[in-house]
Amino acid sequence: MQFKNTIVLAVAALFMAVSCISSDKSVGDNLIPDNQDLVVRTAEIALPVQLKSSQPLQSLSNTECAFGAIRTPEHGLAEFATAANICPNVNGWNFGKDIQVKEVYFLANVSQIFVPDNQQKGIPQNITIHRTRKLIEPTTVHNNAFTEDDYDKEPLNASEAVYFGGDSLKIHLKKSFAEEVFTATREDLDTLMRFAKRFKGLMIKSSVPEDGFFGGRENFINYGTASVFISVNFQPTWAEGLARKDTIFVLNFGTEMCLNLSSYQSNFLQTDAPGNVLNIEGAAGIKPYISKEDLKHAIDSWKSHEGLDGKNIIIARGSLVFPFEMPDDMDMSKYPPTLYPCNREYDTTYKANIFYPIMDVNIQGYNVGTINRSLKEYRMDIPSIIQDFVSKDASQLDDLTHNLWIMPTKSKTDSYYGNTTYDVDLSTYFLGSVNGPEHEKYPTLQIVYSVMED
Repeated sequence: MQFKNTIVLAVAALFMAVSCISSDKSVGDNLIPDNQDLVVRTAEIALPVQLKSSQPLQSLSNTECAFGAIRTPEHGLAEFATAANICPNVNGWNFGKDIQVKEVYFLANVSQIFVPDNQQKGIPQNITIHRTRKLIEPTTVHNNAFTEDDYDKEPLNASEAVYFGGDSLKIHLKKSFAEEVFTATREDLDTLMRFAKRFKGLMIKSSVPEDGFFGGRENFINYGTASVFISVNFQPTWAEGLARKDTIFVLNFGTEMCLNLSSYQSNFLQTDAPGNVLNIEGAAGIKPYISKEDLKHAIDSWKSHEGLDGKNIIIARGSLVFPFEMPDDMDMSKYPPTLYPCNREYDTTYKANIFYPIMDVNIQGYNVGTINRSLKEYRMDIPSIIQDFVSKDASQLDDLTHNLWIMPTKSKTDSYYGNTTYDVDLSTYFLGSVNGPEHEKYPTLQIVYSVMED
């Protein structure tokens, strides 16, 4: 085990300054004896890091739908598809009689793309749309929630649809699909969910790069901008003597949200003893992972080496630092802009374990894992979790809270209040790497702490 220690003599006021938290210094003054100054110290501990898949990952979204495929020599093939329930865009459809379908097509705005190689932004992808056999509900939450039995293998495409990465996607569909939709009864049309329960939904998939070909593209549609348009001619029946009428019926792609599905070949990279490099995949791919048992052992070894009692240690700052080397081509566009430790919580709504960034990410002034190209590192402050590892017994640490995945995150700032919140980036297939535990610049836990004397 590798430790580095520095001792800096200071009074309690300096301790508060180091912690970068503005505080009322009278708070807790009854807990510190008047005759006791605090000694502020620093320590550096080598992080025990593994590589582990982050599946299953929650992938329901009301913001973006992702589809495509990317193959890399490091990770193999990653495939992305998106599925959503369908429903009429308005209540009260009236089909009249003798309805004749003229044209059916899927239309969506593509908001952004992600490519591992900028020269492949315009590569051709064959896009197919499939009927789903499974209703997407709040409990259908994870990226691997669909099996091959949950959608029709035969596409609904009326013809081949080749997409070159533009800002819109239009796919002509078989008329038989619309003809089935028009068998909907008044009961089916009473509510959106009743319609969805009968007709289920659609899945968007992409062709994959051929074996031996590396690259590909992941495509994103803003949720709510995709629809199926059905052009028809029919005989109105709501009044006598009306002429036949042309109109367009619209099906929404999504009743409340979509489910972004994904699969990965990178599981072969999982290891509890990585070498010089730690691979990072976005979405539900492989990522650096720190088990609670390994981190507890590392911290207990440091405490023993220093002769410290965890009950007396106060953590001012606990930072995970992941150095990296610049890629040979100097292109950092596929690296995650931010990385932060995430743990899981059981969500009673979704009835599943859900990944969240550790709550320290929301504390103003803390390092939130923004990539630092000058220092070539990601730095993430998580003092509350480190305090647990220092002060608690191993039996008090639980799997959901204290096993940590280092995951790409994204932020959102409230335009009115100016508050910034962070969440896991659930969809973008970032590709990067940081130094592994065998590298000379290995990942570390850097702490600033003080010791209360008995």
